[in-house]
Amino acid sequence: MSENIKILVVDDEPTVLESFKMILKIKDYDVDAFLDGPSALEKIEKGKYDIAFIDMKLPKMDGLEVLKKLKEADSELEVVIVTAYATDASHANAINMGALEYLRKPFLMEEIYELVDRGLRRRRRVKTPKESATPKPPEGIH
Repeated sequence: MSENIKILVVDDEPTVLESFKMILKIKDYDVDAFLDGPSALEKIEKGKYDIAFIDMKLPKMDGLEVLKKLKEADSELEVVIVTAYATDASHANAINMGALEYLRKPFLMEEIYELVDRGLRRRRRVKTPKESATPKPPEGIH
């Protein structure tokens, strides 16, 4: 069912990490969880993860810095910034830096599933470049 979907979660609150793991494992997603950005960045390889949920306020480096480094390592990775301290400026900044969405805590299980589905749809569109935009000529015409 999960097509081996790999999800990265970074949050400095162990209870939030456990919530994410429980929610995502219901759908049989593979989940790797980290308490800070540098630990997560050590594990990043291009194409290894499909989606990342990154807390905005983290020790050592904030969520936007982690977002930037994740996108540098894998531009196709879909990243959701998660925060209990939402502001219009940080929301706009996250989206401008390439985040799929900005999720406010506390969140609902359904919100997580919807964001995973949306991220996967967006990844599929990126992976199948405009094949239909350049139609092949009919057979026999050169």
